[in-house]
Parts: sequence; C-alpha cells; structure tokens
Amino acid sequence: MVRSTKQYIALFIVLLLATIGVNAWPASIHPDGTIGLLQIVSSFVWLVFLIGSVMLVREEKTILFVFNYLRLGFVAGIVVYLVTFFERYWMGELWFDIVSGIQYPFYYLFAVPLFGFNAWLDAPYGHFAMFTGFAYIVLATGLSVRYKKLEAKRLRY
Repeated sequence: MVRSTKQYIALFIVLLLATIGVNAWPASIHPDGTIGLLQIVSSFVWLVFLIGSVMLVREEKTILFVFNYLRLGFVAGIVVYLVTFFERYWMGELWFDIVSGIQYPFYYLFAVPLFGFNAWLDAPYGHFAMFTGFAYIVLATGLSVRYKKLEAKRLRY
C-alpha cells in the first residue's frame, strides 16, 4: 500500500494518465467509434482505485486530495452537461464559445477516465459527464462520512 501522500499522488497521476490514454480516442469520436474491452477494463480499474481510495486512505492530506478531486469531478460533470445543453441555443455566440472552452479539460480529466462504462449507457458526452459527476459526488459523500467516523474514533472522551 502507498505510505505517503506524495506516493499516492504519483500513483494517482500515473493511473489517471493511463486511463485517459486508453479512453481518449473512443471518447473523442463517440458515437462513431466503438468502446472495447480495454476501455471497459481501464474504467473499471480507475473506479476500483477511487473506491479503494475512499475506503483505505488514512492520511489527512491524502483524504483532502481525493475529496477535492471527487468534488471537482462533480462540478466538472455539471459544467460539461450545462455547456452541452445550452450550446444548441447559444452556438455561434462569441462569449459562449469562449466560456464553452472550459468543458474540454473538465471532460478529459473527469469523464474520460470512466468512459468505458458508456458501452452500457451509450449516452451523449454531456449526459455521460453528468452521470460521472454524480458518481464522483457519491464517492465524495462516502469519503466524507468515512472521514467523520475516523475523526470520531480519534477523539477520546
């Protein structure tokens, strides 16, 4: 198991980049491309890693890092969904084109790692980003509850 926050962050970044690397091409050309077994397995590994992080991480800095990633993943999913929802109304508006540029880093950092699960959902990318955002907030809530239980165990009355 990872012993320090620095080791955890290094492992986190390596797994995130590997998962993005495997899922980026099918996520970029969806629905024209196909999602294969490799993308499903990489997304499953990433989800298991996040669930394992929620359940096993004990160091406060690492818990805060994971919680912030999950919380930002929720915000990113909602932002991508809202941009895709409103683009049919404001497409071609200069201000909207500038604002909508923020969705791409959010999509690639948070939705693409779990894109293999879209093999079953077959949802448009905006909807899939919203689904991943809700998955992230469920994990963040679980981490928050677990952290509160850890804090309660540390207190001695």
